[in-house]
Amino acid sequence: MKIRVLDTLAAITAGFRQEGVDIVRDYAIERHAESDASRGATLLDGTGTALTVAGATLANATAANALDVDDGHREVKGHPAAVVIPAAMATAEVADATIRDFLDAVYIGYELAVRAGLAIHELDGVYTGTGSWGALGAAAAAARLNGLSEEQTAHALGVAEYHAPRTPIMRGVERPGMTKDGIGWGSYAGVVAADLAASGFTGSGTNFDDINDRHSLDGPFHVTRGYLKPHPCCRWAQPGVEAVLGLVSQNELDPGSVERIRVATFEEVTYLQTCAPTSPEDAQYSYPYPVTAALVRGQFTQAEHAAEGQSDPEVLDTAERVELLVDEALDAAFPHECLARVEIETTEATYESGVTKARGARDDPLSDAARLEKARRLVSPTLPMTVIDRLEMRLDDGRRSVASLTNSWRS
Repeated sequence: MKIRVLDTLAAITAGFRQEGVDIVRDYAIERHAESDASRGATLLDGTGTALTVAGATLANATAANALDVDDGHREVKGHPAAVVIPAAMATAEVADATIRDFLDAVYIGYELAVRAGLAIHELDGVYTGTGSWGALGAAAAAARLNGLSEEQTAHALGVAEYHAPRTPIMRGVERPGMTKDGIGWGSYAGVVAADLAASGFTGSGTNFDDINDRHSLDGPFHVTRGYLKPHPCCRWAQPGVEAVLGLVSQNELDPGSVERIRVATFEEVTYLQTCAPTSPEDAQYSYPYPVTAALVRGQFTQAEHAAEGQSDPEVLDTAERVELLVDEALDAAFPHECLARVEIETTEATYESGVTKARGARDDPLSDAARLEKARRLVSPTLPMTVIDRLEMRLDDGRRSVASLTNSWRS
């Protein structure tokens, strides 16, 4: 939980520097400002602005997923941490909760969110994004921190599920927009549902009422099955990015000599066809662009989301030479595995990777050095890189208040 919290806080900080997030931030400041800063929840953009719990949750959760570099979960195909942690942090700060209580609430919210997503996908047969099921996790975390009764908590979950955003994720993949996974709105719906339930507002049950015990509160512990992302783009594209970076490091590849890049992978990837992105969301929901940026520029970072990166003529020219192919074996492994095999054909030779998976999964986790380097890179230049080491130390002291974490963003 501590690793996921630190990763998410770093993603939020960088997310506020992303084009378009200022729209939600400014809306939250205008509509949800808290006149008494000591009673408010902190906006994690580096200004330390105090907002209501709902306002801080909406803005921080939107920023958490803005780069698509946040924690994910393979089976539910979404981002539990980004939707749960902002809700829990804002609620915990205003409730003056301890870090231990905050982490307990995040854990509970994460587990319920994943189980809700699995249940919704099973019953409805429709692949919906994180906001549609993550709202239950946000509501569970807020209910826990606010001390709601069993009956009130049940109603909070019911209200959150009923009011959660409908997020047809494949539409967002094919036509990327700032809505993305609906994470900001799902997190917001969750904390509002908990507030309403505390005041007597009732729900109509949840999908948990209609499923068998495969999604009960017994194991497995889903938080241990999540992954961290090394690159800020759709997880589906990351095996290709990793394969290309591996080929580049092992061979003297001249990007100018590349005639064709063939990617064998799973069927859903074929919807990520954008070669010339015109927005950060286009860049994230593309396969050709991050793969060729990795080839030409040796990286795929937040810089490749910006206009300067998107206009790199060598990257754009090479992106047109990417061919996405469905491999039956790799397709059958999805969603439990996210795999790709890359072949780069040049004027001199053809280079082939083996079957590649993205780093950061349970069986190939990011090292402590790699995850901390990622977090430091994300918070800078908004905050000093040393903030990450301080936050990690404070997360180990469960007796401290959550305010000892959020003070790092106070100006």
